[in-house]
Amino acid sequence: MYARKRLGVAILMGIALATYQLFPASAAGKPLRGSLYWEKRSKGLAVYSVETNQKHIAITFDDGPHPTYTRDILSALDAYHAKATFFVVGEYAVQFPQVLREMANKGHELGNHTFTHPQLTAMSPIEIQKCDQAILKATGKQASLLRPPGGRITDQTLWVARQTKHRLILWTWDVDTKDWTEPGIQKIVNVVVHHADPGDIVLFHDGGGNRQQTVEALRIILARLTKEGYQFVTVSQLLREQVKPPFSVPCPQPPITPEPNPPKE
Repeated sequence: MYARKRLGVAILMGIALATYQLFPASAAGKPLRGSLYWEKRSKGLAVYSVETNQKHIAITFDDGPHPTYTRDILSALDAYHAKATFFVVGEYAVQFPQVLREMANKGHELGNHTFTHPQLTAMSPIEIQKCDQAILKATGKQASLLRPPGGRITDQTLWVARQTKHRLILWTWDVDTKDWTEPGIQKIVNVVVHHADPGDIVLFHDGGGNRQQTVEALRIILARLTKEGYQFVTVSQLLREQVKPPFSVPCPQPPITPEPNPPKE
């Protein structure tokens, strides 16, 4: 299934490459974009999924911690001996340090989701560093993974990640639950159980709104996929299992522009 999924993306990227060669830029003058493009351009710094020989999936949560929903999620994970990666917002980490400690003590991974969840244009090393400091102060652990708000990537994002020594972790395109839209418990469940493959990075949210649907859907997903033989691991564990991709897809390479100047404080 994983090979078919990646092959489908490869075919689409091949079409995109042919289009790029005929029409190097869109009508707006912007080069084509896509997950494989950024994986190649970032030289592995940006990750959307991992090829693994294990039946493992990484469940991830954004926008927390939340004193109610995050704890409900932790209880659901405990019931299935599942580990997850939480990309936390620094200002909430400052507000709820005890929740962060509970997450860390249970063996879950904490990643950086910036300090104030800014728009892409406001992405700066200061945002990342302040969130790192909040995580470190609460748990004594240093975050090494970064998820930009909205999953948006530009050359500026890559520069910030390199400057702050973080790996960029996005998510697998067909297991984006879009739970933040509150689509209903069954819709969230269907997205994951109908499309999950080994090595996928699944996107949920534990903060930023009412997440009761997420909590209820998570319980069903964990039960269903556990019966299918899946285990749930942190992103870092998944990365340690990574094997060499079976093929590579050429991506359009626009001229490399100088890296942006560091943002002024």
